[in-house]
Formats: sequence, structure tokens, C-alpha cells
Amino acid sequence: MAEPKNTATLASNLMSGQFINVQKLHIAKMLTDEPNGTATYETPINLGRILRKVDIKPKTSQAELYADGQSIDSVTGTASYDLTFDTAALPLEYIAYLFGHKMENGVMVAGKDDVAPFFAVMFQSDKRNGKKRYTKFYKVQFTEPSETGSTKEENIAYATPTITAKAIYRLSDGLSYTKADEESGFTEAADWYASV
Repeated sequence: MAEPKNTATLASNLMSGQFINVQKLHIAKMLTDEPNGTATYETPINLGRILRKVDIKPKTSQAELYADGQSIDSVTGTASYDLTFDTAALPLEYIAYLFGHKMENGVMVAGKDDVAPFFAVMFQSDKRNGKKRYTKFYKVQFTEPSETGSTKEENIAYATPTITAKAIYRLSDGLSYTKADEESGFTEAADWYASV
């Protein structure tokens, strides 16, 4: 049987640029997300040179249907995505903004009624061949980071913070994330961080 034409074309055009860097972490606070409505955001903010590593783990579940002694069907669903960002630094202003705390005159105050808002999160992965892949999660809520510190010893070690977050689906359109890749023909990189 002949291979479908579109599959053959896809296979012949596949490229495999290896990822060598991740950078340009941007966030945009979500303002509205109504069912069957339109999600709105503030203008994206560049968090600067802080991103060291990104880890994305889908939270999936699977069910199988058995009949006559064998599996006859299977369904898999992804409920959310666990995100982990290793950062070089996390200024108090960033922490206050991400978790809904108050910031005044260089002092951050965390209250029991503070609620972490939702954000869109954007970043890019650079490839060895010069191409880039762009990732945008639409509805992300960060969780308070754990902190550790140690005294200065003979060998200096950096203490770099890690923040975790959960990405869920938007109510307005059911979307969770989007990706774009220059190796697949994406040409609008200049506008990727301009808006959600």
C-alpha cells in the first residue's frame, strides 16, 4: 500500500535542530477569562536575564475499556501542566507581582488573603542551527518558591531560586498553550512577545 502523500511530504521536510539554550521569559497578567468570551491580558513584561532552565510536565490520566478478556479502547486526557522555572535571581518586586503580595518602599508584605493571579507565560528555545522554537502558555498560576541559603565557603556556590507553576486551560476557548517553530515556517517572531 502506498504511503499517503501528505505523510511522505511531512517526513521529507522534518528537521532536527538540537536545543542549546532557553531564554527571554515574559509574563502578561490575565485580566479576564469568561466562558465563551475573550481572554484579555496586560501588556507582556520581559523579566530580563533570569531564566536558566524550564521543565514542562503534563498531568495526564488514562483509562482502558476491557471486554471479552482484552482491551478494546483507550482514552488519554491531559488535565494541566506542571511548570518549573530555574532562575538566576528573583527580585522581591517579581515575587510580589507573581503572587499578589503588596510591595512598598522596598518592603514586601504577604497577607493571608493574597491571591496569586493568572498569567500568560512566554519564552523561547534556541537551536544549534540558529532557528528558534517559541512557547506560550495562556493561563498559568505560580506557587510560592521555597528558599534555601548557605554560608560562604572556600568554594563559592550560587543559590538560585526555582519557581513552580500550574498551567490550565482557558475558560474562554479551552486552549492551554501554543508553540511556533522557525524550522516549520514560522516567520512572525518579532511579534511573539508583543501581546498574548
